[in-house]
Amino acid sequence: MVYKIVLSPKAEIEIDDAINYYSKFSKSAATSFKKQLSDSYRKIRQNPFFEKKYNDVRILPFSKYPYIIIFRIDETAKKAFILSIFCTHQNPDKYP
Repeated sequence: MVYKIVLSPKAEIEIDDAINYYSKFSKSAATSFKKQLSDSYRKIRQNPFFEKKYNDVRILPFSKYPYIIIFRIDETAKKAFILSIFCTHQNPDKYP
């Protein structure tokens, strides 16, 4: 039961912003962020229903970085729609 990851345009922008932010400090920090993101995608692909659920949205926190992945599942299409890669250090009023 492997689910396909589908990124929203907003999530793509947020990922680029995060990578650019970490690249300013060190290349290894940006690489580590990408690895954490890749590991999170793997978890979602393998078992998307394991993560915390709020209404019809699920949340997967990063273990090393202050980010959460906000996503929805389409069980019939076997797709996980990534809505946002949200930095938890932001103002909570910005929470999608």
